[in-house]
Amino acid sequence: MNKPAGNALDQLKTAIPELADEARARAEEFEQLRKIPSDFVSKLQAAGVYRILVSESQGGLGGDLIDWLEMATSLAEADASTGWTCAHGAVTNALVANIADQKFVDSFFSDPNASAAWSNLPRVQAREVDGGLSISGRWSFATGCTAATYVGGMLPFPKKSADAEDRLVVALAPIEQATIDETWNPVGLAGTGSHDVVFDDVFVPWQRIFDWPYSTPTYAYPTAVFIPGIWFISICAGATHLGLARHAIDAARRDLSVKKDRFSNKPLLTNPAILAPLEEAEGLYFTCRAGMENALKEVWESGLHGKPLNQALSLRIRLAAVTAVHQCTAIVRSVYDVSGASVISKKGVLQRLYRDASCLTHHISVNRKSFETTGIERLGISQ
Repeated sequence: MNKPAGNALDQLKTAIPELADEARARAEEFEQLRKIPSDFVSKLQAAGVYRILVSESQGGLGGDLIDWLEMATSLAEADASTGWTCAHGAVTNALVANIADQKFVDSFFSDPNASAAWSNLPRVQAREVDGGLSISGRWSFATGCTAATYVGGMLPFPKKSADAEDRLVVALAPIEQATIDETWNPVGLAGTGSHDVVFDDVFVPWQRIFDWPYSTPTYAYPTAVFIPGIWFISICAGATHLGLARHAIDAARRDLSVKKDRFSNKPLLTNPAILAPLEEAEGLYFTCRAGMENALKEVWESGLHGKPLNQALSLRIRLAAVTAVHQCTAIVRSVYDVSGASVISKKGVLQRLYRDASCLTHHISVNRKSFETTGIERLGISQ
């Protein structure tokens, strides 16, 4: 197992500002390409972005969830697509490390650039063959698949009989064995490369097939705290929107600082109609950030004590993430509205942030229905 030399976590923290600067400068390029280009992916890999939540004993950086949040929000503040894909990729690597067959884990992390991308939207057919499954079909919205070394997705395990127990698994194959169908062309977050992954009679051996999201940890806590469930997707969305909100507030303040009211000639930033919404945005941002940080600290603390998430903590982190997504979207839209007519320029930063902030609000893990879901669970209502 390859272990990063030196204090790799500190090295990553040192590298983040430079990576963020480049992501900010190239955000429009990433949007046009509809993916993060390979040269920048290589820099992210070399810095250890995708290994931040993998234990040092498995070849990772041994970071905790606050380290992850700092990284994800810093990159998302620079470019939301970069933040979303890196946040997501880091957690999927942690899942591989904690639920996959140990032989696959060893093989996977022997490559210092390894990363996985999978989707839970299958349109596939699988049949059991000697040594594994043969799979044909596609998975949609495979975030970060163009940057991954292994791709695939979730699927129902083929039943041998009608009364067999239902089982959901993830199957992964080297990206060379798959086809990436570039279907991803959204109004915002275009740089995430969330295209379709296509398998054409791809053989996946048993060691690269594992239960998910109803998994049993194969490795020690605290990193095993990610299992079971899909709550990690919601925290990735929350981190991305925290970055978007911070960028939007700062961009609005910067733009407005050089503008004056055409009638009074006073700085626009002193206009109460602008001053108040910006301060409200700062307050909402602070509250959402604090909520995410506190919940993530509690999650990690639970893992440090060798405990899975209990229901109360699971509800808390999911609610913090969903709230961050929707309130930070409101922040972006509110500062957009007070920033003047110049924001409608296609080359403007705020119009891109507005579009980026309008995408993950539809994601199944953090859409408006998520509030209903957590409420039903909190009250113990049977469905």
